[in-house]
Amino acid sequence: MHLYQSFPKEPMADPGPVGLRNDHPAPITVGKVSYPSVAHAYWALSVAQPEVGVAVATADTAAAARKLAVGTPRREGWEHARTAVMTSLLRAKYDQHPEPAEILLATGDATLIYDDMDSAFWGDNAGRGRNWTGRLLELVRSELHARQAGISGL
Repeated sequence: MHLYQSFPKEPMADPGPVGLRNDHPAPITVGKVSYPSVAHAYWALSVAQPEVGVAVATADTAAAARKLAVGTPRREGWEHARTAVMTSLLRAKYDQHPEPAEILLATGDATLIYDDMDSAFWGDNAGRGRNWTGRLLELVRSELHARQAGISGL
């Protein structure tokens, strides 16, 4: 199943697969900080300068958050930690929002191809990318299925 790039600014009543996008407006709380989307959180946590992180976290759109973050230095060790951070952010989204969790569960066991023109790491990038977002969504989906089946604590 392809999760095509989109640029939502407002939550939708029935977003369908668009609700699985990291830039889809679904506020998540991480620690004591609330972010408008997974993308906002990811980019805010990636930057080395705390004041830039605040600006990124409060950007109007996920695209604006990315633009602010891309031009600034990353946290030390970010490249090695980013996959673990994204996994935690996706878990937070689907734990805190039952509707997108249902959309994710409804994908069954489909391979999720995350379209991301900006990243060959996170996206499929026309078959040339690593599709880490798609893989992590499949992991979180599996965890949700396990929880529904009463299998937890492994």
